Amino acid sequence: MNIRVYYHTASIDDLALRDSNVVVIDVLRATTTIVHAMAAGAREIIPVGSADQAMRIAGSLFSTTSLICGERGGYPIAGGKLGNSPTEYTPEIVEGKSLILMTTNGAPTLVKAKHSRHCFIAAFTNISAVALAIKALPHIHEQGLAILCSGREGDFSLEDALCAGLLIERLAAIGLEINLSDTVRVALSLWKEYQGDLTGAMKASDHGKYLISIGYEKDIDVCAAIDTIPIVPILEQTRITKKIVLD
Repeated sequence: MNIRVYYHTASIDDLALRDSNVVVIDVLRATTTIVHAMAAGAREIIPVGSADQAMRIAGSLFSTTSLICGERGGYPIAGGKLGNSPTEYTPEIVEGKSLILMTTNGAPTLVKAKHSRHCFIAAFTNISAVALAIKALPHIHEQGLAILCSGREGDFSLEDALCAGLLIERLAAIGLEINLSDTVRVALSLWKEYQGDLTGAMKASDHGKYLISIGYEKDIDVCAAIDTIPIVPILEQTRITKKIVLD
């Protein structure tokens, strides 16, 4: 199976992903937060690329059942109900709600994937479930897979590359034959180098150090936990409304 790993998405046009099988990764913190939010019973999550778009969508929904959430530069957005810390997204707050999510890196990457054939949201917290969902896709061997690492403000991020490497390792472990392209080899090599201390590697990464500097070190511990939530959120066009739940 052919896999292409994109280490940031600044140069990707959304039409380039039309009819592709896609996995979106933004470990710190958007995709981890999405996994937590869907596990907590959110009805849907709508990723947006700008504050104006968030306000327009919020105006078209019932105010009692929708929440504007997310961050800019790591800090909660002005007027938002929730920031981008995964543990904020509890059943008491988000169950049955529509969440309009604006983040610096992950949400714009999801917007770019809106024309994909299938789009799964991945983090360390649900990585094995994502691997199983990919394996179950019809014709996955022929169609291949694009892994979109959201990166950090148009540049490479270590934690997303590590998550891509672990996903590829899990896909191989459950029987998918992976063609070892250059982008795949890089992800696997990074994962093998840092897997012994994932949390330490994430805290030492550029984004990790920044989150620590603004008071979000505990989020990194949550985001570095592997296979804690066995669900796979699915983006369908502009909304995450479905999830695969595994035992």
